[in-house]
Parts: sequence; C-alpha cells; structure tokens
Amino acid sequence: NLVVLRTFSKCAALAGMRVGYGAFPLGMIDYLWRAKQPYNVSVAAEVAACAALTNMPYLNEVRDALLSERERLFEQLQNISWLKPYPSQANFILCKVLEGRDAKGVKDSLAQAGIMVRHYAKKELSGYIRISVGKPEQTDLLMAALRAL
Repeated sequence: NLVVLRTFSKCAALAGMRVGYGAFPLGMIDYLWRAKQPYNVSVAAEVAACAALTNMPYLNEVRDALLSERERLFEQLQNISWLKPYPSQANFILCKVLEGRDAKGVKDSLAQAGIMVRHYAKKELSGYIRISVGKPEQTDLLMAALRAL
C-alpha cells in the first residue's frame, strides 16, 4: 500500500490555508475517514485549492519560481561558513550549524529579526535548522540576517 500526501502550501502559494490532497488505494478510505476531523478544510481553502487546480499555467509559474529560488538560496547558504546546507528537492533546505554555534541560538536570533526558521530538539536533528524557500526578497532578508550573526 502506498499513500501520497501533498500540500498546496508551496505548489499553489496557499501557505496558511492548510489544504492538500492524498492519493491512496480505495480500500483504505474507510480507515482514513475514521481519522478525519469534521470540517477540517475551510470553505476559503477549498475554493482556493479548486481554483488553483483549474489554472495549470499559474501552478507551473509558482513551481518554476520555487525551483529557481531554492537553487539561489542553496547557493547563497553555501557562502555562510558556519552553515552546511544539504541539497534538497523539497520546499526547504536543511542546514547543519557548524563552528560551535548553537542551532537554537541561530533560530532565536533570526526570530528577533522577524525571520522564522525551524529548529529541531530531537537528538537526530540536533544542530540543524530548516529554512523554507520563500520569495526572492525574503531570501535577501534572510541572507543579510545570517551574515550579521
């Protein structure tokens, strides 16, 4: 059995709408309905997702912009000596924090500048931050803040 779940957060620029879809064998539907909360997708999110699905040129434009910005972000992160970014096919880049710096401290310092990154307390990802790919102007603000740390 294979279950594929996708979000519209990046592919349709609908972050915050909390909408997505799943593809799975029909025989699993009874089990999935048991876990589904009633009214878990707002009307606005449903309308936005349906509109996005009817506009493939828009979805392709958003995808291409995301791919381009992810590449640019990765290249720029490689220039921060105390970060080791890992190649990514996702809408974020995982970075190991080096040179004795504290990953949570980096996250907290960026938060004070209004920039949110993900920090993990779990042992397996301790010392890492996850940076979401955003718009070019957001990348520019992030990079300026990282260089200032």
